[in-house]
Amino acid sequence: MICYHKNDINDLKNHEGKYYMPSALFDTMQYKMVRLEVKWAYVACLNVMLESPSYDNEGNAYIKDDHPQMIEVLKDLAHKKVDQQKVDGYIQELEDCGLAHRDGRNIYLKKISNIF
Repeated sequence: MICYHKNDINDLKNHEGKYYMPSALFDTMQYKMVRLEVKWAYVACLNVMLESPSYDNEGNAYIKDDHPQMIEVLKDLAHKKVDQQKVDGYIQELEDCGLAHRDGRNIYLKKISNIF
């Protein structure tokens, strides 16, 4: 899995709008079978990562699975009640569909980009 690197995070921090949403996640057939709530969870994780990333020794970006901002961002995106238990379930689904990898409490997101 190719995950976001320090350079990717620096590039994405300059996005326009309140949240960065990779269009390929919503527009391509590759992710058509992923539930909308899980896509919103990916976007929430990514935007929390853009705000306060941590990096491993290779420069790969990750966030902790219990980062308090994830719940707030996901509530805002999904317009529904969210708690840590739901977030944990969404993270598991992200792993199951190959959009995330958990290493202990660290969550690495698969880098999504449009292919031209």
